[in-house]
Amino acid sequence: MKKLFLATAVVCLFAMAALAQKAPDLSGKWNLDIAKSDLGQMGSMIKSQTVTITQAGTSFKVSTQTERNAPPASTNAGGGGGAGMGGGNRGGGGGMGGDQSYTLDGKEVSTERQTQNGAVTTKTTASQTGNKVVITSIFPGPNGDIKSTTTYELSADGKSLTVTRESMRGTTKSVYTKG
Repeated sequence: MKKLFLATAVVCLFAMAALAQKAPDLSGKWNLDIAKSDLGQMGSMIKSQTVTITQAGTSFKVSTQTERNAPPASTNAGGGGGAGMGGGNRGGGGGMGGDQSYTLDGKEVSTERQTQNGAVTTKTTASQTGNKVVITSIFPGPNGDIKSTTTYELSADGKSLTVTRESMRGTTKSVYTKG
């Protein structure tokens, strides 16, 4: 009976050790695979994109470099919306550029930025579970709070990274390969 108990205890310890393994590191330079991505309206604007992730402990930094396609020539003197409609980083849907830093501890962080309408406070939480980093941001909009969720998911072989962005504008999926 003691041997059975001891064997069971050893198996349980190995199982707990396997569960307690360190989460994978998403660090590296990642190149957008446009053909495998679903970028919505932004897809035609992107020529290439590189995301560089630096992860150390709970620190998670993302730097995005995007090369845009030339805008189409307009034959209508009235315009028609163009790139000014729906561009930029609002709602996390664009992801067009810049650097962001997060702490993967799940605690809410408030940041304030100045806009043409005054100060805007964004509340962000970031955490990692297994091969996924999930970042959720909530900021005020004209009709109430706007929520945006970005999920970074590393493939089992570590060779691809899928970034899914969900916001009121819809969902986009960017697939990157290790550069």
